[in-house]
Parts: sequence; C-alpha cells; structure tokens
Amino acid sequence: MKKIELNLSAKPVIGIDVSKDNLEVFNDVSFNRIVCPNKTRDLERLAKGLKQIAPNLIVMEATGGYETQAAVAFSKAGLPYAIVFPRRVRQLAHGVGLIAKNDQVDARVIAYYGRVGGVQPKPLESNELRELEALTTRRSQLVQMRQMEENRLDTTHPSMRKEIKDHIAWLSRRIDKLNKEIDRRIELSEVWNEKRKLLMSVPGVGPVLASILITELPELGLLSNRRIAALVGVAPFDRDTGKTHGIRFCKGGRNSVRRVLYMATICAARFNPVIKTFYDRLCEKGKRKKVVHIACARKMLVMLNAMTRDGLEFKPSGA
Repeated sequence: MKKIELNLSAKPVIGIDVSKDNLEVFNDVSFNRIVCPNKTRDLERLAKGLKQIAPNLIVMEATGGYETQAAVAFSKAGLPYAIVFPRRVRQLAHGVGLIAKNDQVDARVIAYYGRVGGVQPKPLESNELRELEALTTRRSQLVQMRQMEENRLDTTHPSMRKEIKDHIAWLSRRIDKLNKEIDRRIELSEVWNEKRKLLMSVPGVGPVLASILITELPELGLLSNRRIAALVGVAPFDRDTGKTHGIRFCKGGRNSVRRVLYMATICAARFNPVIKTFYDRLCEKGKRKKVVHIACARKMLVMLNAMTRDGLEFKPSGA
C-alpha cells in the first residue's frame, strides 16, 4: 500500500487489526507498526504508550468481542477510539485497488479509513456502564435463545417437547433475574435513573428499550437527528443517478438497538399519540407497512434524541 502524504505535525490515526491472540498496530503519520499481545497487561502498556503520542483517533474493527479488552484499556486511559464495521473497511480497500489481505495491510487500511471516513470516537464509558452493557447483551442473547426454542416446539418430536418447555422455563427465569439486576444497577445511578425516567415517559418505551439506549447508544442526545438515525440504521439513503430517482433504503447501523426500537415502535403506533398520528397519515398515503414502521421508528428515535439533549420529558401535542 502506498504511503499517504501527511503533515508530520498532524496528530496520528492509529489503525489496529485485532485477532484473538495479537493486535497489529499501525501509526499513519510515523508509519511505525508494532504487534501487541491481546492480553490485559500488554494492552494497558499499549494504551500508556499511545497516550504519550496523543493520537487523533484509534480505530479497530468489530471482531466478535476480541476487541473488547483493547476498548476497555483505551477507555480507561481516556483515549479516543472507535469500533467500525469490517465490511466498510474492506470495501474501501477494494475501492482503492487493494486486493491483498493480511494483518499488516488490514491495519494500514483501517487507519486510512479512520483518516478519511469521517469516523467519530465512541463516548468514553465507565466501568459501571460496561458492566451494565454486558448484562443487557446477555439478556438479548437469552431472549433470542428462548425464541429459537419456542420456534422448535411446533416441529420437534413429541418426546422432546417437555425437554424444550423445561429449557424455555429455565431461560425465562434467567431473563427475569437479569431484568431485576439491570433495574437494580440503573436505580443505583442517579444519572441512569433520571435518563430512564425521561425515556420511559414516551408511550411505547419500556424498560428493555430504555436500558438498551442507555448502554448501547451513549451518543443519544449528543448527535444531530440525521446522524443518530444513520447510526442506528433507520435513516433513508438516496439511490439516484442522473435523472433516475431510485427507492430510498436503510442499511447498516446498530442492529441490537434497531431491533428493540422497531418492536417498541409497533406498540407506539397504537398508544403514542404522536407516533399514531404519523403512522395513520402514512398508511392513508398507501405506504407499505414495513416502510411505515421504519419511518415511525426514525421519528421516535429523533424524538428521544431531542428529549435527551434538552432534558425534557414527553408531552403530547396540546398538553
């Protein structure tokens, strides 16, 4: 990969290719590279070294959780970091004609993506928030497992139904236990408790969505409406060329947030006066139901973003 001509006084962007055992680290100003073991002590030393050079941004790909320890170390050190989608990085590599793929090349491309891709650092998280996020993630995993087991009931052999029902009951007990622990953690924090109260003032927003927004969308209230919608994956993108105007589409975003937001929107379309009015108006125009639900999800997210930014609880029009 060709070197990128940069002002040597510019702050570096650090690209990191993460694997289970090691991190390939690349500095896009000095072009230095190092390999760091993916172990807590080594990552803490890496964070300390990066702190001395004050990078503009540290960029890593999402690798199924192997990037978590590094993210924790950078967060503790107060370093600006971001976790990006691997597919977008690879598309950039193909776009500049870079077909080869190995750890060193990947680290360079990741740094280049961080430099030119408008990547924003993730808000720094406290240890308490990371623990709460782990609880909400585990709850989501168990809910998905329970849904899978429930789907098997209709097709499984009768001899296995009791086994599956017992497992569903066990999963339900574990989910209930996690819900209680999540509620307890939120109640212990004045900031989280106030934020949850504000979010749940919106009809259709329950404790599950509120906790997901607190842990997995810390940017809520900090970004513009357009950017927060794109971040979650409910912003329509153009598909135009010349005189041709294609159908708008939504793609990407944080699936864990979007999935729960979508389900909450279905409820809000019945009980939230603002969303219901918007929903009915789109239906009267003959819009497809899926398009209507996504549009309502975006409207509710924008509403929550503005409320969080201004610290105001929900009030229906005319209240």
